Order: sequence, then C-alpha cells, then structure tokens
Amino acid sequence: MSEQKPNVFPSMGEQPIKPKIDSDYEDKKIEMANQVYDNSYGESGFSAIEEMRKRTEEQIRMRNEQLANNVQQTNNYHAQYTEAMNKKNVYETEVKEEVKPKVLSSPAKSPVNNLNVSNLQMQPKNSYIEQLSQPQFNMSFDLIPLPSEGKLYRSKKNNVKVAYMTTMDENILTSPNLLQSGEFLEILINRKLLESDIRYTDLHVGDRNAIMIWLRATSYGEMYPVTLFDENDEPFETEINLNELTIKKLGAEPDEEGLFSFELPISKYIVKFKLLTVGDIENIEKLLEEDKKNEIPVNNSNTYMLEKLIVDINGERNKGVLRDAIQTLRVKDIKDLKAYVDSIESGVDLNIEVGTPGGGSVKTFLPLNFKFFWPDIQL
Repeated sequence: MSEQKPNVFPSMGEQPIKPKIDSDYEDKKIEMANQVYDNSYGESGFSAIEEMRKRTEEQIRMRNEQLANNVQQTNNYHAQYTEAMNKKNVYETEVKEEVKPKVLSSPAKSPVNNLNVSNLQMQPKNSYIEQLSQPQFNMSFDLIPLPSEGKLYRSKKNNVKVAYMTTMDENILTSPNLLQSGEFLEILINRKLLESDIRYTDLHVGDRNAIMIWLRATSYGEMYPVTLFDENDEPFETEINLNELTIKKLGAEPDEEGLFSFELPISKYIVKFKLLTVGDIENIEKLLEEDKKNEIPVNNSNTYMLEKLIVDINGERNKGVLRDAIQTLRVKDIKDLKAYVDSIESGVDLNIEVGTPGGGSVKTFLPLNFKFFWPDIQL
C-alpha cells in the first residue's frame, strides 16, 4: 500500500508564516499625500489634505494589523494541524502494535457514508463504531420535542434536531455482528441526533425512548405490529399506534444543577438526586455483569443504582461518604425515594391497554425488540 498521503490540505511548510508587507506601497501612499500637501491651497484645502493624510496612515496601520492577525491565525492553524497529525500517527502506531489485521486485497476507499461494514470490522472495535456513529449532518431532519423539555441538560434545549432514517442506516445497522453486539441502537441514535453537545449516553431514558419511537414511526409508519397474550394466556396479533402513546412531562422542577430534592421519611435526611441517563444505566449493567463474572452471590443492583442516583445527602457530596451512607439507608427510605423518582420521571408512557379477540382487554408494557426497527428481519 502506498505511503503517499492524499493532498487534502495545501502544504503549510515547517516554519511559521511571516507577514509580507509591501513597504514600497506604503511609502508611495505617504509620499503622494505629502506631495499633495505641498501644493498651494487655501486654509480649508490644507485642512482637507491633512485629514486625508491622517486617514491614509490609519488605513495603513489597520492593514498591517489585519495582516499580522491573518498570519497569527494561520500559524495557530498550522500548530493545531501538526498536533492533530502527530496524535493520528501515534494512534495508528498503537493500533498496529495492538491489532494485527488481515491484509485486504482491495482496501475500502469509500467515505464514511459508504463504508463496508465487513471491512470496518478489520479495524479496532472502537474505531469502526466511532466512524459509524458520526452524526449525519447532511441529511434532512426535524425538530423533536423532548419529554424533559431540556430541563435536565446544560443547554436547556426543549427540542433537538433528529435526522430521518435512510436506506444507508438500514444497510449498516442490519449487519449481524452489530445486531448481536447490542450496540445498534447507540450507533443509530448517534447518527441521527444532530446536536453537538448531546450524544446517546447523555440522553435521559425518557428522551431516548421518545427519539427512538419517532425514528421508527417516520421510517416504517406509526402502526407497530406486536404479539401479546390475552386473559387466557393465549398469544394474539395486534397493532399499536405509536402516535397515540402518551408523553409524560417532569413531575417536579429541577434546580439550577438539574437536581431534585426529597426528604427520606425515616432518617429525615434531605437527599438531592439526578435522573439517570442512558450512560448511567449502561454503567450499572456493566458493574452487574462484572459481579456475575466474579461469581459474587449478592445482587448489588439497588446499591449501584442509588450510587448513581444520589448526588448529595444533607449537603455531603464526597463519594466515599455517600457510598457508606447509602449502605445504611433504611428499606422504607429507599422504597419511598424510588417511588418518588418514578413519579417525576419524564418520557413516553409505554404502559398500554389492548382489546383481546375474546372481547376483553389486557394491560401490558409495549414490547420493544429488533422488530421495532426492522420488521422484516429474520431472527
């Protein structure tokens, strides 16, 4: 493979660029102004000429400042470009040392939008996942209102730009390896969410669900076919109109930090807590998976959840102190705190009531699986 780099940017050279100022041009302008000044004019004429000379000098000064500023900006860009290329070279060196990919007979040369997934899988996992997850800023989009109204994010945006799903997304995301890895939803939303300050793991669960349902409804239609069980535990087929699902707003107002307060009924501690993000949930799941691998017999899900949830107890925010305090909380305190959190959570209400073929009805929870995005996929 040729080591020649593509000529994407013009060569910047190794030395910072020095300003090139046309001194002859400046001297000539001042000389011309002085020559005009020496002619015989009345008093008002001399005043006008003097004003012109001053304006000429000011224009030259401003021009020199602009030249110097342009040079500084160019040198800054050169430094940034050099630093970025150095980092890229270091990363590529580390990748070559850690991963020994097979040699491809015809390496992919397509841009990210036309990447061949099988070729990407020859790269380190985080590399091809990162490429697939880049936001598709060149696609058509719509503004999607967030159930949280943006009150849980620093930007406070009450709606976000989300691009429509395309055939390109389906081609990439139906790769068997991605489906089996469980990362397809993160890749999809990162591709479609066109906000520079919010990524998939930053989203609160209710907002994630709202975006996911909008993507499905605008891609395959609002009618979602599901298999449920009737009052006699017999399966039956039905359809759910996704546009009829209820949006639940926050049940309390967060403070300026996006936190909520609750007084524990037994200990009377004042607890400040946050609503969990997708990233928090994933982190808890990873901790539980580690416990399983290490054959830890105790189910620590409650503890891990509370450690992510609680930010402050009676003004104390030291994580070590909070961890110890959480271990000693009374069961009634924990139960009431969790109930309060559930009551104020925003999102899409996935509790549904469906009529059965026998004339009755069942209350259940909307099932979401691979068929939600790919109704024709063979599982």
